[in-house]
Amino acid sequence: MIVEDISVDQAALPAYLVRPDNAAPGSAPGIVFFHWVEYGSPTSNRTEFLEEAKTFAEDGVVSILVDGSFPWHEAPQSIAHDTEALDADLAMLRKAYQALLDQPAVDPSRTMFVGHDFGAMYQSVVFADDERPLALVMMAPTARWADWFAKYWRISDDLHAYSAALEPYDPVGALNRASGRPILLQFADKDQYVSGEVADAIAQAAGRDAEMRHYDAGHDLENEEAHADRVSWVKNILGLDAQ
Repeated sequence: MIVEDISVDQAALPAYLVRPDNAAPGSAPGIVFFHWVEYGSPTSNRTEFLEEAKTFAEDGVVSILVDGSFPWHEAPQSIAHDTEALDADLAMLRKAYQALLDQPAVDPSRTMFVGHDFGAMYQSVVFADDERPLALVMMAPTARWADWFAKYWRISDDLHAYSAALEPYDPVGALNRASGRPILLQFADKDQYVSGEVADAIAQAAGRDAEMRHYDAGHDLENEEAHADRVSWVKNILGLDAQ
């Protein structure tokens, strides 16, 4: 397998490209991974899914693992700042997905997204607006950006106006537009950030094609069962079990 540093956008942080050594043109499934936010954690960056991507590469999968900017490196502040910052990371993610499709080995009909926390929330928007990805895995997201931004950061605007301005980016709205494709929702029973009510709201928005699973874990979802379920589900979606 090969692990490379790549740039999907000149304005963005580096990403990883993880690919098998000798995949034939058009033969490989593809995944875009997007990590979580946990300040001080060594995995709050593109490394979070690196070992998972390496394991998938052994099964012939090509992966791109992006590194997010907002709110990893910029604090939420205001409507003007935060909508621009959200747009920037969404643009980066769309370019990353196109970079995946541009890999000679990738079969464009067998691609998907896997994300955790804020990474999953960004992916829900791109997934909803692009019919090409087959499926989406969301690990411990919240329903609305303002639910976390307004709680954990000082926002200079009126909070009702702020929430309304960020509503077009909210996962619950995006998932309502993405019905008809498989979605795996992974939640933690000991999550200090995502309540059961929020998890239920996300599942309802995701619709009948979504599967919601709960684990005896915290927000990091570092749980062997969660990892095994995710890997098995992804392999089934990408047709790896049939190879």
